[in-house]
Amino acid sequence: MKKISIAVSNSEPLIHLSQIESFDVLNIVKNIYITQEVFDEICSFNLPGNREVRKSKLIEAKNLKDKSKDLSKLISEKYSLDLGESTSIALAKQEKIRLFLTDDLSARIIAREFRLEVHGTIGIILRAFRLSLITEKRTIGLIQDLHKKSSIFITTDLVNYVTKEIRKFSSNGI
Repeated sequence: MKKISIAVSNSEPLIHLSQIESFDVLNIVKNIYITQEVFDEICSFNLPGNREVRKSKLIEAKNLKDKSKDLSKLISEKYSLDLGESTSIALAKQEKIRLFLTDDLSARIIAREFRLEVHGTIGIILRAFRLSLITEKRTIGLIQDLHKKSSIFITTDLVNYVTKEIRKFSSNGI
């Protein structure tokens, strides 16, 4: 498995990874594009991730072209998505980027309709593990921290299931 060259992210994965002090797992990608709206959401409101987004060399804020702004507005109105999600999907389409990072369930569903490959914070952490960027112990710790310390909603059952799968993956030597 190799690093992904480029992805588009909305705010949630950036916020959640910041909340558990694990922004480094984003190194699964060489570059991450965010919209100016996502940048403003995180940085103007001083949300978790503010410092990391500003300092990151892998994150680049991009503006939407007029046609993509129209698409964003259409997505927002038709599917009742927030500005961050709708502009991010439009940016992915504009830049012809298949990978979209989000934890928002509605955004995930709509992004798939636009033929985007969607991964959330848990998927980012698991990919970092599979790429050997982080250890099994740290991976399990991060999944548990997501549950305990971040604003993402995940159930204890999901944490237990993911932990079991991580251990199974390690024991198989894959």
